[in-house]
Amino acid sequence: MNRQELTRRQFLTTASAGTIAAAASGYAAMDAYAAATEKAGKQTGKRKKPMIIDAHAHVYADPKIRPSPKATTYMSVGQQLDMMDQMGIDMAVILPLNSPESTAEPQSMFEIQYICNKHPDRFIPFCYIDPRLENQPKPLTSERFEFVLNQYKQLGCRGIGEFNPRLYWDDPAVMRLFEAAEKVGFPITFHTTIEDSTDYGLIDEPGFPRFEKVLQSFGNLVFLAHSQAWWAEMSSDVKLEEKTGYPTGPVAPGGAVPRLMRKYPQIYGDLSANSGFNALARDPEHAYKFIDEFQDRLCFALDYCSVKNERKLLEWLKTALGDGKISRSAYEKITYKNIAGILKLGIA
Repeated sequence: MNRQELTRRQFLTTASAGTIAAAASGYAAMDAYAAATEKAGKQTGKRKKPMIIDAHAHVYADPKIRPSPKATTYMSVGQQLDMMDQMGIDMAVILPLNSPESTAEPQSMFEIQYICNKHPDRFIPFCYIDPRLENQPKPLTSERFEFVLNQYKQLGCRGIGEFNPRLYWDDPAVMRLFEAAEKVGFPITFHTTIEDSTDYGLIDEPGFPRFEKVLQSFGNLVFLAHSQAWWAEMSSDVKLEEKTGYPTGPVAPGGAVPRLMRKYPQIYGDLSANSGFNALARDPEHAYKFIDEFQDRLCFALDYCSVKNERKLLEWLKTALGDGKISRSAYEKITYKNIAGILKLGIA
């Protein structure tokens, strides 16, 4: 049947249960784009273990908007699949970008669902819900957030993220969303920042006192920790002006990251982007010990935002494995077993 000839009633009748309802014309347009880029990535069917799963990806069906004159768009499906095939990455978690602080091109859940339905063996969907949703005249209750999240869960979403509104960690609306996420069983991939910054993300002071308040309030809520402001506190001597950057040099003992990870087992480390990679590469000897201690709670991730990005984490991990600096068991946990376990994929 020609999708362009579908009526709305016919489309809703024939669409798969995991597909978000949309106008037939809109679906046809996206289907045409997918057909044009189908050759860019191969669907490989059932894969042999061990796998490699990227826990942090941003993928658009057909990106159009650049955030600045010198920037590129985000990665398209074809570009993402090409990169994954070249690097030997089996699957990737798509984190929709939807907060007004983080992107010039917001994504609908239809787009995320469409991409993941088109390539079910390559992509895993997360959802995004802004805690300021319908925030008039009062913040939504946790029950309303739970109602929305359960619908995303029925559509196949496995978590929330990249969660990055520029609000305080302990803002009442944020806390209500966390309460709902804990009930639904969704992990949260977050981006955090400091108050005196133009960066997006949940706001906290050095040492993460507000985040710790959240951890104490929601003991069963899993967090995938990401961003410069998080990984900069690998070291205890980080300066405030370095929090949203990439500190260099040896790691001083007593940083907030290892301290909080030791105290709160629901924290997992998202090693994506230059922030996660820098936290390891700045002090390799410390990194090998950190990996050994937290091998059950670190996740391989890349966070490609542009075809111009350079991501060296996988090469670094393979070299560390080949040189005997990390164990095969730790490598496999980081590259796929930990995130597969968090998301209950049944392949760990």
